[in-house]
Amino acid sequence: MPSLEPTPSPVALIGDIVGSRAAADRAGLHARFQSVIEEVTEAVPALEPPVITLGDEFQAVYPSLGDALRAAFVVRAGLHPVADVRFGLGRGAVTTLDAERGVHDGPAYWAARDAIVLAEERAGRPQTRTARTAYLAPDEPAALVTAVQASLDCLDFMVGSLSTTSREILGGLMQGEAQADVADRLGISASAVSQRVRRDGLGVALEALARLEELP
Repeated sequence: MPSLEPTPSPVALIGDIVGSRAAADRAGLHARFQSVIEEVTEAVPALEPPVITLGDEFQAVYPSLGDALRAAFVVRAGLHPVADVRFGLGRGAVTTLDAERGVHDGPAYWAARDAIVLAEERAGRPQTRTARTAYLAPDEPAALVTAVQASLDCLDFMVGSLSTTSREILGGLMQGEAQADVADRLGISASAVSQRVRRDGLGVALEALARLEELP
């Protein structure tokens, strides 16, 4: 007998580079941004692939929350240490307004837009200054959305508290690099990488990322 469980609505992802207007090399930043968006397009299957919309912002639609979060993680890691990114994710229906130009609208985008505003507001408060990611899903149980947001808050805090080197290591391991290869790329010893994985909780962060990427 076929499953009667409803198929989850898609998830819209909006990303915005933090403080891009103050960048010393805006042209270089934009080129890096374009390169990272191309990488995430190849790495994460999307219903609507990532598109840079306003120079410092991109948007995309994914079949699951896990896929949308994976895309966000890849973008944030790819732009570090040049820039940081805030993200808004919203679940709901998506309406295509102009297929040729890739213009979309609908509840998923409205929720994602509200979410990125929320992420920016929370980052402006001292107690939540590391916040970079917000998720809104008006049609999902509030307790579920709250649990997802709590996980994202903890992960944002952990990543935001890491040194540049540890974030580079986390990004490499997240992309599937071996510790020895990360060490060679960063010009440090393999034991130094292993020590940071244990000391800075990178293994915990990787497991949390993997669990979040399994979300429907």
